[in-house]
This record gives sequence, structure tokens and C-alpha cells, in this order.
Amino acid sequence: MALLKTLAETYDVYADLAGVDKNGQPVLLPISHSTFNAQIEVTIDQDGNFINAKKLEKGRDVVTIIPVTEDSAAKANGITPHPLCDKLCYIAGDYTTYTGDDKEEYFKAYIEQLQEWAESADTHLMVQAVYQYLMKKSLIHDLVVSQVLKLNGDGKLTDQSKIQGLGQTGANVRFKVSGSRLPQEVWKNQELYKKYCDYYQHKPREKKLCYISGKTEICSDKHPSKIRNSADKAKLISGNDESGFTYRGRFTTKEQAVSIGYDTSQKAHNALRWLIQKQGYTRDESAIVCFMVNRDMQVPDMMKDSINAYQGIEDFDFDFDDFDTYETSNAAKRDTGKYFAEQFNHAVNGYAGKIKVDDRVAVIALDAATTGRLSVVYYDEMGGKQYMDAVLNWQQHCKWRRTVKVGTAEESRKRVTCECTPSPRDMALAAFGVQRSEWLEADGKLIRATIKRLLPCITREGCEIPLDLIKAAAVRASMPQTMNDFVWYNDVLCVVCAMIRFQYEQGGKTMDNFMNDNVEDRNVLFGRLLAVYDYMEQRAMFEYDENGKVKERRTTNAKRYWNAYSSRPARTLKTIKENLVAYERKLKDYELMKFEEWAGEIMSHLDENKFNNKALTEMYLPAYYQQMEYMKKAFQKKEQ
Repeated sequence: MALLKTLAETYDVYADLAGVDKNGQPVLLPISHSTFNAQIEVTIDQDGNFINAKKLEKGRDVVTIIPVTEDSAAKANGITPHPLCDKLCYIAGDYTTYTGDDKEEYFKAYIEQLQEWAESADTHLMVQAVYQYLMKKSLIHDLVVSQVLKLNGDGKLTDQSKIQGLGQTGANVRFKVSGSRLPQEVWKNQELYKKYCDYYQHKPREKKLCYISGKTEICSDKHPSKIRNSADKAKLISGNDESGFTYRGRFTTKEQAVSIGYDTSQKAHNALRWLIQKQGYTRDESAIVCFMVNRDMQVPDMMKDSINAYQGIEDFDFDFDDFDTYETSNAAKRDTGKYFAEQFNHAVNGYAGKIKVDDRVAVIALDAATTGRLSVVYYDEMGGKQYMDAVLNWQQHCKWRRTVKVGTAEESRKRVTCECTPSPRDMALAAFGVQRSEWLEADGKLIRATIKRLLPCITREGCEIPLDLIKAAAVRASMPQTMNDFVWYNDVLCVVCAMIRFQYEQGGKTMDNFMNDNVEDRNVLFGRLLAVYDYMEQRAMFEYDENGKVKERRTTNAKRYWNAYSSRPARTLKTIKENLVAYERKLKDYELMKFEEWAGEIMSHLDENKFNNKALTEMYLPAYYQQMEYMKKAFQKKEQ
């Protein structure tokens, strides 16, 4: 109930946006309204005379806001017409004539409902025009003459002809009324929205206690669907099991289980649908959204990596698309990734300072429980400052240097290498992903379950990443030959190192001093040794073409034996060293001297008790990475 109450409050905050198409953004639906995809658009005049019609192509423009009743919004079987725009079988008085399918009862139910609205005190000019036109029972005739619909050789309307890939007999129709006050589209008219809301509110219905508002008001037992997308039939609240299985043994009627006011339900569902479309994460059949409850302020998207989490936030003073400014002559003298991170962190701190003491943030995660039902797998509500502190703690400690794309426009996104926190999906793929094409892939259910487990780690300080996820990611990182070099390094090794860093730094330590603080740790020492012999072979295999570029290199022995090394390090290390004898001759004197120096220093800390075949823990991975980076910088300095 807290979830629906929060969503209803959020709707009230944004109520002035209901029905408003703002800069092509998703539209917050007015109460008693829903959407459908229209296939046909009919234009009439104010007196109900047909002007023209056209077929609509697939795209965003076909999504049409329509007034609905409780029954029509939840229609499945039976005769439940929408009040204004609907399918041909409801609104065409000549449907039976042109199809041979008896739908007279459908048209009768629709036209009587439309007549009641057209003759009420809350009528509208557009409603009266549509009613006058449809009473002529000539819709299909007019559409055939306009060549929008096609008849077969027998003069019948069939589904052999398609509109947007659908049979034409089931086409949805919307109306434009020419000559009326702008806008002419009935699905964009704000006055029409309000008129229908008033009309539907005045219809006599029984009042009951609303469990959310605590008031006696008109309640509903039929709640909206289309929450994750316009084709979504799953519902958050459903009580259509009349055989006793839903509430058997607890209540005698479904109203005793839950009773929700119609307005409250409409506000909550419309707000949730709008938030998901506007700023939610929808992938792998799940939907996750984080939003400010009490005011119109965007919050960072915790489902993205820390760099991209702030894109699209108007209050965030950072231009992602203007990356070229970070590569100017002054910045080029420094580490471009580091410079980028400095400027970005400055903007993050400025944004965090705009959070007020009384701000409230909510996080909702939805998943498909069954085909027709949604489950709330995660819900949390907290103060705005509490949320930002938790997010900043996550982004500060669960980060690693890797390459990500930045920028708002997909075609102009640029790659930048800097320290950033991987997204929860990146972590799930690092733990369970398999490279079948260009990128890692994994089972959707497994990804959803993993992301759900990671959400508390982001929103609650002190909550650690589950150890089994880190170990699973470490196992994947120990199999570099199953992936290409970039995917293994950037999407697995760097991601698991970020996860390890988060756990490591929760104890007050810092990854910056990781090798010095763990100079006697067996796992760290073996990880460093692996890096030494891996890089030694890489340097020995450097071959240059006529342009001075490094040719394609073979897989090193270290990577070939990596998985075995993680399980039996002492025995496998001997094999790797034996295979490197031939490569040592190709190294320059100073290179061989440095590698022997580094290996000797590390081995001096590996006494007989540590040099054994006990399997390594995941801590050897950040040790490998840091030793590799240390050696690369040492040679770069020497060569410069």
C-alpha cells in the first residue's frame, strides 16, 4: 500500500503535465484514460460529415490517448466498448454488412454509451460531431471509398489486407474534427480530457473505504495494465479468480483483501507507467525506476554506469557531448581520463548539493510473476540525502578504470577511459555472461535475479555485494580464452575488480595501497607473478610492421594456462616459466633485468608454506591488474 500511496502523491506533484506532450517526452495519462495504437485516422467536420481518412504507419505517432471505462480498460472477453475511439467492430454501424460477422450488439453498446456522453452536461463539441457521424452507419463505406480499406471479390472486408501488419477488420480508429478549436486531434485536446473525467466521475457508483487514502470513495476492482509498455497485459493488482483460490481461507470476498479508490488507482498506475517510460530501466522483462517523490527533480539512474547515470539530468552541470574540450592542448598534457573524471566528480558534487533535507526518493523494481501479473520484487523509499549518500558511496568505492561510451546522442557517443562504477547489468554479465557474438550474453531470468540482489547494495550503505556473485565473476575472469581480449579485459576483469574493490574498501582500507598492504598475502603475490610472466611474454612477442604498428600477437602462455593457474598456481607457474625460456632471448637487456627483478622481489615473500597448489581466491585478480599497470608505466617512463 505504501508503494501505491507514494505513486499517487507523485502523480499530484506532476498533475499539471497530465495529457501534455512536452518535447516528445512520454505523456502522463489523465485519469480515466489509456492508450492504444491506432491504424486508421478519420477526419470529420463539426457537423459530423466525413472529410477524409488515412492509414497510419508504424511509429510513435500511432500511440493514441483514449478515454476508457473501468470495464473497457480491462477488456478481455465480452462487449466492453471504449467511450470514443475503438475498433471497427464497435464503432462501424455497417460492420456486419461488410463482413458478414454479426456485431450489431457491439455497435449498439458503443453508440448508446457515446450518446449518453454526448447528451450529458459534460459533453464536448468533438464528442457530438463523432456521435453524429457514426449514427449514419457509413464508416466502412467511407473508408473503402477513400481506399483505406480493401474489399475482396465478394465485396466483403477480410483480413487478407493488412494495416501495420494486422488484419484490417480489427483496426483501431481515431478521429480528427476539422474546424474545431485547435488541436483538432481528439487524442490531444486538453479540454476533452477534462470533460470526460468530469463526466465519468459524475456517473453513480457505489462508494467504499479506500485502503490507501483512508477515505470513503468510489472504489475499483479492475485496475489498469500496460504498465511496462503499451502491449503489456500484466497487472499489479488482479482479483479475477472467482473460484476461491486467490483469497481462500482468509476472506469471503476480494474487497476484504484490498479495496482501492478509483482515482487513487488511476493516479498510481498512470504515474508508474509514465515514470517507467520516461526514466525507467526496461530490459530482460523487468522494469526498474528511481524517482523523486515530492518535487520535479531528476535523480541519477542507478541502472547505468556512474558516468552515464547523470545524462539527461537538467540540473547536472556537465556537457557529455562536448568531450572534445577535454582533449584540448592543456588537457592532453595530462591523463585525459583522469581529467575527465575530475571534471565529472566536480559536477556530481555540485548536483548532490541541490538535494534538500525534506526530499524523498523511491525505488521500484517490477518483474513478471505470471503472464498476466506483475510482482514488486524490490521497493524502497528514503530521504533524498540518504539516497545520494548511498549512491555516492557506491560510485566512490565500486569503481575501476575501464572504457565506456559517453554522450547523449548514440551516433555521436565517444569512448573515454576513466574510473567509473559498472552498471548492475554489467556485473551480472561479468558473473554469468558468455560471449556468443560481439558482447556478453546471459539468460534473462538470471540477469533479472542478479540485478535484484544488487539493488540494496546501491541504495543502502553497509550492504555488501553477495560473495557468490564476486566468486562467479572471478571464475569468468579466470577463463580469458573464452572471450576476445577487449571483452575479457574491459567487461569482465575490470568489472570484477570493481566489485572486489567495493568489498575491500568497506573495511576502511583503500585499493590505492592494495599491493603494499598485502605484500605477504599469498593470493596477491601469485596474482602479481602471473602479471610479470604474462607481460614478459607480451614484450617478447612485440613485432612491428613497416608503419611501426604492433602486429597481431599470439595468446600468451599465461592466458592459455590461466584457469589452471587459478586452481593449481605452484605447479602451473613452473609450466609457464619453462615455456618462456625461448622468449627471454628476444627481450632487451634492461627488460629482462627488470622482469627478473620484479619476479625475484615477489618470490622473496613466497616462502615454502605459501608456495603450494592451494586454489587462489578472487584477490589475485586486482593484484594482477595493478602489477600489470605498474610495469607498463615503468617501461613507458624508461622509454620516454
